[in-house]
Amino acid sequence: MVAFALIPDFGKTIDRLQWIAEHPARAEVSKTFDILAVPSLIGTAIVYLLLARERAPRLAWTGGILLGLGMCGLMAVEGYETLEFALVHDGRFDLHALAHVVDNLSTAPEIVLGIMFIVCAVLGVVVTAIALWRSRVVPRAVPLLMIVFIVTDAGLSQPLLGHVIALVAATWLAFTILQAEAAPQSAASARGTT
Repeated sequence: MVAFALIPDFGKTIDRLQWIAEHPARAEVSKTFDILAVPSLIGTAIVYLLLARERAPRLAWTGGILLGLGMCGLMAVEGYETLEFALVHDGRFDLHALAHVVDNLSTAPEIVLGIMFIVCAVLGVVVTAIALWRSRVVPRAVPLLMIVFIVTDAGLSQPLLGHVIALVAATWLAFTILQAEAAPQSAASARGTT
């Protein structure tokens, strides 16, 4: 979420590359947060899988595998974009030519990368939300917020708002887990004092 707050959303690649050239420190901090987010996203996917696997095992595992593939694709995209940043900062490359290359890549590896990242991540979020909904182990709002996140981020191209929604869902889920952990301990303490 911090990464999206630090860099504006651009409609054209050339505008993004020019902004990166003009704001190198801010762009690098944004990309660093992008990269650091991936392990947290992988951890979140594992938590979702563990929560839903008992009551909705097929959906949970399918969602987990799709999210895993999506995170592999995301990390490859982060590497790809890190190279773009380096080329922009190098100064030897014309930004318009670089933007043209970026916008017109259609190699087999790039197609696979797009499928892994976009298709698998989107389907993974949707399937995982369904698994959590069916498992009834989290408040119903959490899987609904996951769907709202993916619609806002991927469908409406509002990544900052989408990631704020995802953060609300993850925080709500974490609070629910911590509350559930505290409840048995409180009950055990109450039984021990009587």
